[in-house]
Amino acid sequence: MKVSVKEAGKVRVIDLKGRITLGSGDLELRKAVQEQIDAGNTNIILNMQGIDYIDSAGLGELVACKKRASAKGGNVKLVMPSESVYKVLSIVSLHLVFEIFDSEVKAIGSF
Repeated sequence: MKVSVKEAGKVRVIDLKGRITLGSGDLELRKAVQEQIDAGNTNIILNMQGIDYIDSAGLGELVACKKRASAKGGNVKLVMPSESVYKVLSIVSLHLVFEIFDSEVKAIGSF
């Protein structure tokens, strides 16, 4: 999985590309989010437009990232998951846990 971070005021947008799976994908997601939290950036948007697959380890890491940010007074929100990824989020009811936006601008504005 490829990860890049950009700044949008008080919000950090983490662009994700590839697969969030057990092994490298979930570890890269954890590292990227934890680096932002450690730097004091707790308002995080995960741009999932480039994610084509997520497994149970990836889902678990999404929840863990949200919990770590919330513990520091922040939040993690999702932008543009693909139809297949959204379907997986829905099956396990994570679409009720995360705020999910259809555009990065709307997600940034929600903070």
